[in-house]
Amino acid sequence: MHPKIGSLLSRFPRVELVPWETPVQYLPAVSEAVGADVYIKRDDLTGFGIGGNKIRKLEYLLGDAISRGCDTVVTMGAVHSNHAFVTALAAKKLGLEPVLVLRGREELRGNYLLDRLMGIETRVFEVGKTTELIPIAEKVAEELRVRGKRPYLIPIGGASPIGTLGYVRAAGEITSQSSDLGLEFDTIVDAVGSGGTLAGLTLGLSLIGSRAKPVGMGVGIFGGDMGEKVLKLAEEAGKLLGVSVKLERPRIYDYSFGAYGKIVREVAELIKWVETKEGILLDPVYTGKAFYGLMELAGTGELGERILFVHTGGLPGLFHYGEEMLRLMQKP
Repeated sequence: MHPKIGSLLSRFPRVELVPWETPVQYLPAVSEAVGADVYIKRDDLTGFGIGGNKIRKLEYLLGDAISRGCDTVVTMGAVHSNHAFVTALAAKKLGLEPVLVLRGREELRGNYLLDRLMGIETRVFEVGKTTELIPIAEKVAEELRVRGKRPYLIPIGGASPIGTLGYVRAAGEITSQSSDLGLEFDTIVDAVGSGGTLAGLTLGLSLIGSRAKPVGMGVGIFGGDMGEKVLKLAEEAGKLLGVSVKLERPRIYDYSFGAYGKIVREVAELIKWVETKEGILLDPVYTGKAFYGLMELAGTGELGERILFVHTGGLPGLFHYGEEMLRLMQKP
């Protein structure tokens, strides 16, 4: 851990859910294909539940919840939400009761199957957009208060100033690992959904003075201008830390293929290629789309000569959308 980052974060309550530094791995087949050195930060191996980037955010979000004396956690997302499932699982481990407010249809596959298997309370609504869940979740939290509970409301994807601290910490970890490995990255790339991961990287890398530039691959815009949202979230996390730092708006490229959760043949085929060439699984909603963007842009030199991809997890997405991926790949 970078000492400056460690010092800044030391006053914030944190529960340890990530028991190790996730590895940085070189990808030889990908590097050869795009003509640049590509590495991957294996945050799919964060070590709790299904892994992924949300675990880092939850270390601070649930630490905050416990410090405030809360006994219940309410969060929201799509019915296949990685964030919702791992939030509930971590809450249970820590003795908190989780309630999930989800958008979609109750199909027993992917993360929703895991929700049910683990006995997690779910409330599913067929609304048009995930953001429409926010007022519903707020009503659920109020209902719990009336019943004498002390709920802690976590936003979509854990994208709050507190949650963002998880990837400020990750930026410190990446910087220390890079130094140990003798590497200097031009860009650090991740999938952007709700924006908290990119916001944390943006703030953390700036605090350290890293020359690596954070780059986001948008997999679906959650309302408004995503670049502005990420910048604002990074600035709010900076205020929380008590630091004054000039932040640049990160580059974000649109690789949503038209919509969040839209499954496309190009991404399905790339997932198969990366798995068979590198032995690494990507998912069709987040990391597959983001990695498709990385390969396309790296091939043009847009991302520099040395690139780090942050694997944010999402393995259950393969089991939620697997049949659809197969159908797409079998079409002529």
